[in-house]
Amino acid sequence: MQSLLSIVSEKSANLVETNNEFTPMTLPRKTRQNLTNYDVVELLRAEIEDSERKMTNKLYFAHAINVVLLAVFIIFYVSTESQNVRDYAAEAMQKAFEAERAVHIIDEAAGTNFLERAKKSD
Repeated sequence: MQSLLSIVSEKSANLVETNNEFTPMTLPRKTRQNLTNYDVVELLRAEIEDSERKMTNKLYFAHAINVVLLAVFIIFYVSTESQNVRDYAAEAMQKAFEAERAVHIIDEAAGTNFLERAKKSD
């Protein structure tokens, strides 16, 4: 880790170039050889703002990745469950056809012709 003095000296060289706001705290001044507490506070504030900006960008990126992964999970889940729903529907249709065929067989075997009478009454 760099010492505070080396960070302050590096930042003081770039102070005039990096500050675009002209508030009383951030007025660009010439760099002096002897740094005051005010200069150190100014440099630390600039460093904190840089780190906050970097952290904010990382958080936005993480949230965007979370949204994309959630969308992919939902699409994957729906696509796999739709196959199961199709299987259930096919099975239900097959059972319905078997039940209808069984009713026809029973109706013909009993000789009652309930199905033909029901069709004629409609």
